[in-house]
Amino acid sequence: MTQPERRDIAGLTCAEWNAGASGPAVLALHGLTNTSEVWRALAESLPGTRVIAPDLPGRGGSLTTRAAPGLAGHAAEVVRVADECGLDDVVLVGHSMGGYLAPLVAAKLADRVRKLVLLDGGVLPEPRWTTKRPVVRALWTLWTRPLTRTVPDAGTFVDQVEGRAIALRPDLRPRLEQWAGYLLDSSGRPRVDRPRLIDDAVDTLAGRPTLPLLAALDVPVHVILAEHDGDDAAKPFISDRGLKIGRTQLPRLTAERIPANHVTMLFHPSVAEAVR
Repeated sequence: MTQPERRDIAGLTCAEWNAGASGPAVLALHGLTNTSEVWRALAESLPGTRVIAPDLPGRGGSLTTRAAPGLAGHAAEVVRVADECGLDDVVLVGHSMGGYLAPLVAAKLADRVRKLVLLDGGVLPEPRWTTKRPVVRALWTLWTRPLTRTVPDAGTFVDQVEGRAIALRPDLRPRLEQWAGYLLDSSGRPRVDRPRLIDDAVDTLAGRPTLPLLAALDVPVHVILAEHDGDDAAKPFISDRGLKIGRTQLPRLTAERIPANHVTMLFHPSVAEAVR
């Protein structure tokens, strides 16, 4: 597994691969409960491409970074990273929350963006009672309880939090243990700001759609949707009806659905292919 260079860029801890590479750079934005570590497999699939992935505020190395609320606050910090790195030819990639954040970043970077690749993001889940703000807050308050616990090792964390996602992909266990190893502090406690995470979930899933912000940008936007949500028995996070609604917001949107779930999709070869 290729080791990234980790450094502070504009106040965020960032992982960077192939720092001296020329050509377009990939700026990769992780999901609600993740960190920059989830992009290692993608970076390894793009030899010779500069890949920069920040730990967003309230996660990992950026646990104590102060930022304005919601996706808009994250976007402002990511733009500062792009400015400090001198990125003027960018492929924006976002997974889950990062896929809803990417349009806000793109709107600010404007003609510095070459294209966007959104993984189970950008397009909102179809409206239902579970997408109401109070319900999203209640559900994420419940779902994030495991992030308040101390665990003895990364393997235990994977078993408790991500085990169902990789039940049919045991080959991915070392990857997820590496994710967990980076997320946990020396005492075995997840490095997450849980109140921030819950607020971000509400803004992401019950806030104003961000996909329409791309209407003014003449760049390709491609969304990759997983066949399943959190495990291989679940319905998709974004349904075909949700995609149809997304296409009314951005008619030029292209899309594909892949045989993976919301977690394992990060390792599917279609992701690197779309980024290339």
